[in-house]
Amino acid sequence: MKLKTYVARDLKEALAQVKRELGPEAVILSTQSCRLPEAKGGWGRRAGVEVTAAVDAPPLAASTDNGEASGNYFPLPGASLRHIQEELEELKGIFRQWLRQHGPPAWLYQHQELVALFRALSKAGIAEPVLRRWLEKVQTLLDRVGSEDFSLKEEALRCLMHAFAVVDPWKVQKGGRRLWTFVGPTGVGKTTTIAKLAVRFALMKKRRVGLISLDSQRLGAPDQLAAYGRIAGLPLQVVHRREDLTAALDNMANLELVLIDTPGRSPHYPALQMELHQLLGDLPHLEHHLVLSAAAQEGHLADAIRSFGVLPLSSCIITKIDESRDFSQVFNQFCQHGLPLSYLSMGQRVPEDLDLATRRLVTELFLRPYHQRLYPKK
Repeated sequence: MKLKTYVARDLKEALAQVKRELGPEAVILSTQSCRLPEAKGGWGRRAGVEVTAAVDAPPLAASTDNGEASGNYFPLPGASLRHIQEELEELKGIFRQWLRQHGPPAWLYQHQELVALFRALSKAGIAEPVLRRWLEKVQTLLDRVGSEDFSLKEEALRCLMHAFAVVDPWKVQKGGRRLWTFVGPTGVGKTTTIAKLAVRFALMKKRRVGLISLDSQRLGAPDQLAAYGRIAGLPLQVVHRREDLTAALDNMANLELVLIDTPGRSPHYPALQMELHQLLGDLPHLEHHLVLSAAAQEGHLADAIRSFGVLPLSSCIITKIDESRDFSQVFNQFCQHGLPLSYLSMGQRVPEDLDLATRRLVTELFLRPYHQRLYPKK
């Protein structure tokens, strides 16, 4: 890493020096006011700015055919050189993580509204790979746009919104019967989510809806679905085996939407993959939706996505958002796994507390602690 401090009359001039000497990849470590030096030495009264910046050092020079290092580098034994390179890469990783938490790259400082957005994203806990891809998109945006009245903050947020996918499951299939299964860890709210969707589609959208419960192992799960089924006038069948599931689907052949509740399982349950395959695998026309809790730890979310990912997942539904103050863990996981979001659940009310996922709503959820800072009242 190469670090250097620059003194200039203003920030614009200092950033120009940084870019000229260290390149566009330089990162600003600190900025502060200072007094400019007088022409005859000493320090005068004129105000200036002092900027400290850093950039990755160039890679070690490659060896020539005769084994000597090119440039002014001295040759080292292969094992020693590899050890030094490994240590350098480790130090670079530590330093990049520090930079992600402490400051944006130099080129972003020319747009203070984007600096504020960068800091909000960093403090919100956005993962480094996601943040890096966003910066690449923002840099492309700045290279393309030259208008003074252009809303950079809004366009930068749109860049972030395209880091993830959202989907309306109903619109994925054109016509025909929809068969939706709901899978996920124990206690994430699958049954309540199904009840919300059932009441919404049956009573508000006037669709013909049926319910199937495979969750006979959890006390009260079929009864809970049955209660909402009676309210909405929906048929419910409780099944225990794959053969029973096939028969139940045949009995509901005239319905437009069938919602299938499955038993909750830990992602670490040894027989999970076999159980999912035996129960649901290879059944035609099923769309599998993974239900996850926003209150879960990020490691548990990643484990669930990997474990239930043995099924071809159509979307992810996030529940218990009202019980979580930090949405970044969920955001990081579906960004990195490329799993589309379909619905967001923010309470227990049926069917009110369920929203179709949109890019703007998701972005607002993880930036909500920083909303006043990003959009101060004028």
